[in-house]
Amino acid sequence: MPIRHIRLTRLILTVVLVVIALIVYVHHDRLEEELSNIDLDLPLEALGLEHNESPVLVADEDDSPIFNASLYRKLYSLSTPDRQYFRIDWGSGYRAYNPNIIPHPTQSDAYIVAALQVKVQEGIFDNSEIACTAKFIDGTLKCTDTPTPLPIERTEGHCPGDLYFHNLRGGPRDARMFYGPHAAYLMYGTLAENSCLGLFLQDLSVLRDDGFDPKEATFKNGTELQRPPPYGIIQKNWFLFWDPQGRMYAHHDIYPMRTFAALSLGGSTGRDLSVSTAYHDSACMARHMPTLQLDETIHQATNSLSITQCKRSDRWCHPTDDNTFLMTIVHHQMFHEWHAQYYGHIVLFKRDAPFELHAISKKGLWINGKKPHSCGMESMLVSGCGISGHDELFYMTSMSWANQNQTYHGYIDDPLLLAFGIEDVRSGGIDVLAGDLLQDLALCDGPKKVKSQS
Repeated sequence: MPIRHIRLTRLILTVVLVVIALIVYVHHDRLEEELSNIDLDLPLEALGLEHNESPVLVADEDDSPIFNASLYRKLYSLSTPDRQYFRIDWGSGYRAYNPNIIPHPTQSDAYIVAALQVKVQEGIFDNSEIACTAKFIDGTLKCTDTPTPLPIERTEGHCPGDLYFHNLRGGPRDARMFYGPHAAYLMYGTLAENSCLGLFLQDLSVLRDDGFDPKEATFKNGTELQRPPPYGIIQKNWFLFWDPQGRMYAHHDIYPMRTFAALSLGGSTGRDLSVSTAYHDSACMARHMPTLQLDETIHQATNSLSITQCKRSDRWCHPTDDNTFLMTIVHHQMFHEWHAQYYGHIVLFKRDAPFELHAISKKGLWINGKKPHSCGMESMLVSGCGISGHDELFYMTSMSWANQNQTYHGYIDDPLLLAFGIEDVRSGGIDVLAGDLLQDLALCDGPKKVKSQS
């Protein structure tokens, strides 16, 4: 081949390689530009994902070797420096657990905190729920006044047989303090007329002087709440909810069958409304509730809130029946080696009759800062060294909007306060965005499918 042909061939190859390199360079820059313009806050549908598709799991370091990102959703504090949960400090000489937190009605930087007191004096047998006004000081929610027992009227017991010992210990227990749409309430368990231990409801305005107007109270006295049959000998873990018209209901059971009914101001209930949704709800729970092993149960845990699944900050976001649901937390309880562990799951149901289930979170809630069960850990239930493979008992009791004057309804970008008892001797809480709780929802009816055009 003549030399000039060889040189021409080399020149052509060089030009081709330069052109290819330029194309790759230009497309690489354009790809980077396109990636930088992606809105990571887009809804899943905009990214081509269904609501119940799991994202790719990312390795997550944690202070507990038990944590598993495929089973649990870790919740991080919005305010603490280490993003772990905060302690509740009741002051010198006071200990309490299973706390409740609500924003103070008149003090913008304060909260009302109530919990079951741990007895520290000999000779005290009755239960008491203590409460105080608290503020955040150095990352801890601290009482700014002396905790005092809520003045709940003592009732007499009628517990039979092996349960007779309950008659010897009166006073409230397992209380839930929460806001409804227009008032704050305390629901508590105590010795009852219609069962051994029943649930009572009373307006918080009657029990504490925090700026509430007691004249507006609808439950001025502790009122024993009823339920549709069957009527158990010990009643606990109910929650109240309200429809958009302000009508009040009591939710008695969640699993394996729901029970809920309209609630009157006298404490009586109507018929069980769950029968109309029983088939739908049972199918949903069979698909999405945790699979239970021996010595495991699912039961109700917290109060309810109303949540709209879009951002308050978005001008187009308005509550409708399609985007606004009633929300509560249920517990997946495990009891092994005489030590209980609880993992919360979010449950959403429709805000209007017939109130059928809408979604259940696939992952249990994990509070950042939870430790493995270890030797020397303060616990009412277990003494001595820790239990291998167990983490601390965190019992979720309270869920409230963190903003002052925000009572029952909120949006996914609103901050929430979750409160929980730790090993039945300590109290803690964590502040999160409401949307943090809704990241792993499995829809009861599944994703909506678009019909093909033919």
